[in-house]
Amino acid sequence: MVLEVTDNSFKVEVLEESTLPVLMDFWAPWCGPCRMVSPVVEQMEKTFAGKLKVCKINTDDNQQVAADYNITGIPCLIVFKNGKEVNRLVGYRPANAMEAELRKVVG
Repeated sequence: MVLEVTDNSFKVEVLEESTLPVLMDFWAPWCGPCRMVSPVVEQMEKTFAGKLKVCKINTDDNQQVAADYNITGIPCLIVFKNGKEVNRLVGYRPANAMEAELRKVVG
């Protein structure tokens, strides 16, 4: 299940406590491409079950984290490993392209 995080839970859930790499989906409800990428993100959660933690954050409701990571366009997907950003994908990606990018980090 994709975990919804907030400005308050981001640090703990993504940067501190996750032993797995984290795919963070920065999105907003009004964003058409965000709605297109959402099922792809959910598919990645199943494809990489046990190897990748998948989270979403609504940038309208949680502007601090979005500002901290200079999110200027959404959807923006950031992969964190050991609390550090290791990959960033901006815009829609089909499942095969997203999976290929994630395999670089997850294996």
